[in-house]
Amino acid sequence: MKRVYNILIIIFSILFIGIVTSGSLNIECLLKKVFNISCPGCGLTRSFIAIFHLKFLEAFNYNILGIPLFIGYIIICIFLIVDIILNRLNTLQFIYKILCKYYIVIIFTLIISMITNNIRGI
Repeated sequence: MKRVYNILIIIFSILFIGIVTSGSLNIECLLKKVFNISCPGCGLTRSFIAIFHLKFLEAFNYNILGIPLFIGYIIICIFLIVDIILNRLNTLQFIYKILCKYYIVIIFTLIISMITNNIRGI
């Protein structure tokens, strides 16, 4: 069951990123649409597309969190594949512990990203 859970996470996350970055699914930011304020995620799709095209400076300009999130996603996928092979859930437990322990740092990072997105007019 642990393998199935990890496989589903990998498949759905790859499908989601593939669909969003292909442009076939247009997701608009609710904060941007209603309040005309960029959220921490504004520009991430364009940032990921730029990373796929190896345009890292352009990716950084779209969203400063794009490159770190992309690298983190790749690392998590690798560890999930290892978990699938070894039939365990260590990666998900590790992520949960990190989120619980460093939630203040994560929230602060998101706020800084939101401020920089609005200053640069993303």
